[in-house]
Amino acid sequence: MAKDEYDLDDYIRTSHKDQDELVNEIFLTINEIKNPHLKNLLKAFFCDETFTDEFYNAPSAKIYHHNYLGGLLEHTVEVLMICKKTCEIFPEIDQDLLYTGAILHDIGKLKAYDYDLVTIDISSEGRLLDHLFISCDMVKEKIRDCKIEMPEDLQTQLLHIMLSHHGDVQNGWGSPVNPQTPEAVALHHADNLDAKVRGILQTKQSPKN
Repeated sequence: MAKDEYDLDDYIRTSHKDQDELVNEIFLTINEIKNPHLKNLLKAFFCDETFTDEFYNAPSAKIYHHNYLGGLLEHTVEVLMICKKTCEIFPEIDQDLLYTGAILHDIGKLKAYDYDLVTIDISSEGRLLDHLFISCDMVKEKIRDCKIEMPEDLQTQLLHIMLSHHGDVQNGWGSPVNPQTPEAVALHHADNLDAKVRGILQTKQSPKN
């Protein structure tokens, strides 16, 4: 390589983790879900090649945590794994609902960020609507467009845990409602734990290129 040339790969920040293993964890979880309404919703998303191409490669943030290509997939699976451990301790929790919320809670970030191989920025839609609202809107749109039969109460429960996953409104982290169900509380703490721990770890070790 000539002195004035450079390798773009040296500037591309990507996830440390094996993408195939992360994707496999999501599909294994979808296959294990017993609630047919939630299973069909997840299948509608993850059998959509356009959606998965974006989801597997998107960052999870601009600055704070998982702010690199593949970061959204990595963060989603880490939150999912924390939720699975939580359900071992609290078997009374609705596992299907919690796992569905964990997998879908940040899908709005696909529209909330503009990114390329080297830069990440918040989109106009992300600034004006925030990814929590966008995520819920994408779920409602998928239910409508794919004609997924889902009881109104179940849909409300799912949207609630997604809208409240940043914790109490007074925290100022973006949730429009406080977590009010065991599943909502569990998802909030799983998300917060993963974001905080990963954020600290990132300051010690940069993701591989």
